[in-house]
Amino acid sequence: MHLYDILRKRKRKFLAKFLGEAVLGILLSKSICLADMARVLESRSDTTARHIFKRLDRNLGQYNVLPVKERAQAKQIALINDETFIYFDPTDAIKKYGEEFEAISFVADGSDNHTPKPGYNISACIGLKGSEIIPLEWDIFSSAEEDYESENQKLLHQIDEIAINSKCKGTFVMDRGFDRFVIIRHLQESAINFIIRMTENRHYHPLKSDPSNEHRSYSREDIIAKFSDVETRVQLDIRVKKKLVKKLFIIQSAPVGLREKIDSEKKLALVCAKAKGLMTLYFLTNIEDMTPETLVTIVEAYLNRWKVDEFIRFVKQQYKAEGFKVRSLGRIKNIHALLFIALVVLTRISEQNTVFSKTKSLLIKHAKRVFRIPQKMKFFLYTLADGLSEILKKIAKRILNLWHEPQKRQLQLNFAEPI
Repeated sequence: MHLYDILRKRKRKFLAKFLGEAVLGILLSKSICLADMARVLESRSDTTARHIFKRLDRNLGQYNVLPVKERAQAKQIALINDETFIYFDPTDAIKKYGEEFEAISFVADGSDNHTPKPGYNISACIGLKGSEIIPLEWDIFSSAEEDYESENQKLLHQIDEIAINSKCKGTFVMDRGFDRFVIIRHLQESAINFIIRMTENRHYHPLKSDPSNEHRSYSREDIIAKFSDVETRVQLDIRVKKKLVKKLFIIQSAPVGLREKIDSEKKLALVCAKAKGLMTLYFLTNIEDMTPETLVTIVEAYLNRWKVDEFIRFVKQQYKAEGFKVRSLGRIKNIHALLFIALVVLTRISEQNTVFSKTKSLLIKHAKRVFRIPQKMKFFLYTLADGLSEILKKIAKRILNLWHEPQKRQLQLNFAEPI
């Protein structure tokens, strides 16, 4: 065996130990702050905790965790099927007093009327397959990075990665921030199914002939009023003040084209969903076979977007995603890659599916939460994170011991006289 092979095996061994220790620390402490992780990994000795902190900090700067994250992400993407809805939602990590952080830039704080503040951009993406939550992306980046091109290029690269690896299964569901022609054209020409909520400033051409003017374009309200060809009424659950309530929706659709040219044979449709006295939503989609059932599916898919908002809030509150204190960009990216791996472990180990599994029941029991979980909401991640942390606290030492080599015991002669 060559020396290079020996060193490579030792490096893989040390990396595996670091990954196990770091992910365990995140799940135990529910934090990505290295000091919190070190204290929970060794609570009996401050001296040992300081050594663990130094080791975590050193390894965080030495290793590149992103390839490991990509392998975990590939496993998640493999869970996508044709019925999966994929939700992208850009968010941010605000560092108000973060002048010392590398490549920090100004981002629009979504929780404060999009006020520009120093921080980093985050791309969050989950898949919903029934009630199963599948984390697909959690990527932190900065517009001040050397290789940063544009937000559109970043988003399209991440969309392509999921679409190509899933063989274009599933449907991307996006909010108004994705109503950009460059994104719509790319999705359409790549034959990727999508549902995008549209803003009011875009105009459309009817695919049906207009005797008055063949080249005239219409606003979204006018084109639905004049060229709607499918309509249905249905009671749907909508989230109002953190509660799900049923509202009557009138849903209509019309085949449309955009004023800009797109090289694709897939047809586009504009969908209008109106809940009287509450809201009116407009969607552009390339889903084919537009029927009343399809219209209901499209609107339901968008109304379930609250789960990605709740997922982002969960990650920020439960795992303190904005509480990192490492300052170099490489360490920041590594700690968030470890956070993504921890989220994958949490969702996979809890067996998120429509069946209320024994594992999920055990985690909820150990969570020791005094309030009842609203069954209708079906968002258990807060409770599952608490339960997993409590269980791991009882067996953490045994898990960490798996990384240590067993002690070699040597036989000794005993010359003592027999009793």
